[in-house]
Amino acid sequence: MATPSSRRATQLVALAGFLVWPAVTAAAPSRAEMDVAVRELGGDHDRATAARYELQAGGREAAAAIREGWSTMSPLARQRVLPVLRILAPNHDEAVDALVEAARSGDETLAERALQALAASAARGREGMIRLIVDPSVGERAAELLARSAPDLAIEPLLLAMSEAGGPDRPGLRDALAVAAQRAKSPRAALLAWLGTSPPAAAVASAAFGLAALERVRDVLTSFVEYAVGRSGDFPTIWRLLRSAGAAGPSASIDGWAERQIRDAEPWMLRAAAVDAVTARGQREHAREALADPYPRVRARAASALSGDPGTLLARATLARRDAWPMVRAAAVTSLRSEPDALPVIVASIDDPMSLVRATAIDVLTTSPHDEGWERIHRRLRASDEWPKVTASAIRYAAAHCRTDASESLFRVVMRAAPSNALTEDLNNAAEAIEALRAIGTPEAVAVLDRLRGTPGVPPTLKMALEAPAPAVRCPTAAH
Repeated sequence: MATPSSRRATQLVALAGFLVWPAVTAAAPSRAEMDVAVRELGGDHDRATAARYELQAGGREAAAAIREGWSTMSPLARQRVLPVLRILAPNHDEAVDALVEAARSGDETLAERALQALAASAARGREGMIRLIVDPSVGERAAELLARSAPDLAIEPLLLAMSEAGGPDRPGLRDALAVAAQRAKSPRAALLAWLGTSPPAAAVASAAFGLAALERVRDVLTSFVEYAVGRSGDFPTIWRLLRSAGAAGPSASIDGWAERQIRDAEPWMLRAAAVDAVTARGQREHAREALADPYPRVRARAASALSGDPGTLLARATLARRDAWPMVRAAAVTSLRSEPDALPVIVASIDDPMSLVRATAIDVLTTSPHDEGWERIHRRLRASDEWPKVTASAIRYAAAHCRTDASESLFRVVMRAAPSNALTEDLNNAAEAIEALRAIGTPEAVAVLDRLRGTPGVPPTLKMALEAPAPAVRCPTAAH
């Protein structure tokens, strides 16, 4: 019987292409020889290389030896044996078992290589990946690879993993389900079959959240949400259902449930999500009562959702001027942007005590075709103690409305950046002011640019902006 060392020498010569005599049928490798080869994987490079060649030709005995010896292998030996397992896995369950252990090892490099090997091992390897999906430590990556390599096969195990304890809270499973459902030839059957097993509502809500962006399974999404709304009570489940409900198809039960959440849900995040849901479902009128919600973020969300709604114009205008929270006032001001009757409210908000609201009002007026409010905006532009974000909004307004009478004020904005201790916001606004002057392009604006070129103290970076090629003139040369 050939010794292990002589067998390895023969194999190496054959692999190098130097074997010229007639082939001799060698005896099948024994388990004892494979055990020796496994132990030599941790040796020097030549011995380990020879052991790898012997193992990859060793069939089931080699796979069994690797699997049994895995727990005692050094990290180096485990890395060396992975290419062998990749060769053996398509035909031997023991090799798949070893790759599964490698994926669970906690070594990121080793785990990734093991998962890649499983993904390349056809049926047996994919079965190994299915076993890994339920393991939170490595299951997300296994789910991702399986969803991409075998989407039709992946759907059922992904849904089952979501049904396990903690499964609904694993975003990687939802992402993989979305990939599989998008790539599968016929995902509907597997999705509906799972729903027919009466899975936990939390798992269904999680699956619905993952599928919400896929138009091709919209009818399935509707069924998932309808199934879960009557069975859910915890915050994560309700939140995921509300986030999914906007993409679901027509359903009286979903409509009624989402509307009730605006009134009845205790956490404010659920009420805010309910506003989004009814709006996405084309029923934003159900969000009107949320304008009076006790929590400011919900009121702000409702104001945004009801932009342009004539039935709530007065209520939103009242929020814009009287709500105690700046975020609500700002959202309400923005919601009024397309309603001419609300223009006085927006103009008045230029002088709101909070900079967020002032900047928002100016931004809304920047996109307006009218010049209402310019006097107030100009005062904000000239004010040296104004918050930088309000100044920035005023600069954009001046450029958008071609306010050549803002030229001197824009000069002052640039000069605020002249001191060596100027704030970054002042430097940014100075650059914006130069661009506004260049865009206005009237004689008054050009004269100010010339003054700036000759003014000592202007920072070098702004000097460079002054010397940049002139942009295409957007504004008329006549002064306002």
